[in-house]
Amino acid sequence: MSTLNNLDTITNKRLAIYLILIGLFFSIDYFLGFSIVYKLWPILILNLGIGFIGIFIKRNSREVLYLAVGEYLILFSFLALYCNFTTWRNLAHMWPLFIMFFGCALISQFFFHNKNRFVLFLGLLLSFLSVFFFLVFSVSGQYWWSIFILVGLSILLSGIGK
Repeated sequence: MSTLNNLDTITNKRLAIYLILIGLFFSIDYFLGFSIVYKLWPILILNLGIGFIGIFIKRNSREVLYLAVGEYLILFSFLALYCNFTTWRNLAHMWPLFIMFFGCALISQFFFHNKNRFVLFLGLLLSFLSVFFFLVFSVSGQYWWSIFILVGLSILLSGIGK
């Protein structure tokens, strides 16, 4: 029972610190007259993603969904921070990153949860597919042939043919 009380105390302290930091960000907006919260909102999503990964690490049963959601949120928060400080129009060329985020989540599932080679193959395939989409749609359409190389690489690297 005391462990549960300690966990509640730690959770309450973390919540209090987060609320103080959020209040400080809003006070900077108010007193300085420019919006820093507008640019830094993805940090809240980053903290949420770190929280999901923390749940994955602390649990004994290790549900991989917590790892995948946490990783996806962390990667998205970095992309959103980049777009906030440049322009969101860049997302028109960077949309394949969303596919790569899912591929990275599958690759980390292979390394941290189960050693199923099909999961590794699918993660590599999605990651390479996002590279293919980036090459074809953002750089030039003449790189269509790279899909064959990337699918072959994902089969070789995953060892699915063994």
